[in-house]
Amino acid sequence: MILRPPQPGTITALEKGYSQVLCQTLSGRNSEITSLKNEGENLKRDNTIASGMVSSLQRDMLAKDEQVQQLKEEVSQLRSQNKEKDHQLEALGSRLEHFRSQVIKATYGRAKPFPDKPVTDQQLIEKITKVTEDNINFQHKKWTVQTETQLSNSRQEETTGNVEKLRTSLDSCQACMMSCCGSDLKKEVDLLQHLQVSPPVSGLQKAVLDILRHALSWLEETEQLLRDLGIPPSSTDKGYWNFFSHIVA
Repeated sequence: MILRPPQPGTITALEKGYSQVLCQTLSGRNSEITSLKNEGENLKRDNTIASGMVSSLQRDMLAKDEQVQQLKEEVSQLRSQNKEKDHQLEALGSRLEHFRSQVIKATYGRAKPFPDKPVTDQQLIEKITKVTEDNINFQHKKWTVQTETQLSNSRQEETTGNVEKLRTSLDSCQACMMSCCGSDLKKEVDLLQHLQVSPPVSGLQKAVLDILRHALSWLEETEQLLRDLGIPPSSTDKGYWNFFSHIVA
């Protein structure tokens, strides 16, 4: 086979074809490069977004860790407080039980109310209620007796004072009867009548007044009789009783 050199027209066609292929290749490469650039930009953007999200998640995780730590500390404190409260409740329960035992002893005495059974709260409440009511009744009776005693003493003192006032008035009436005239005795009787005394002295006062009124009436009649007989008042200025005594003597 004899090789012939390519003709000028043929070289130009080859160059054109090569140029077209090269242009197409370059165009494809440019498209690929542009796509890769866009993809790179997208990746950078996505990376920036992802970095921001990671940072945000990290901050959230840090905040959550701090909250978890704070919650752990709070739980630990609550547990300590609960333990302290448990101790306090246990101590309070012991004190209440001791107090309950003391209340049972004070309520029932040394003898056990139910040797084979513990005292229930209801039984203890009923017993305390009864003891309280009995104590109230006793205090009421005590107050009543004290009040009646004070009232009796007051009445006795009042009666003693009334008797003393009546005795003084009767002494005045007696002295007047022995040494005065009827008008003076009438004044004393009026004073005795208006003397303020309470029962039972007032009953005695009434009885004495009845006697004195009879005596006063008799004395006034006697005085009038003596006047009718012409006996001058000067002869009786020391009282008709003395005058009568002088006549009898």
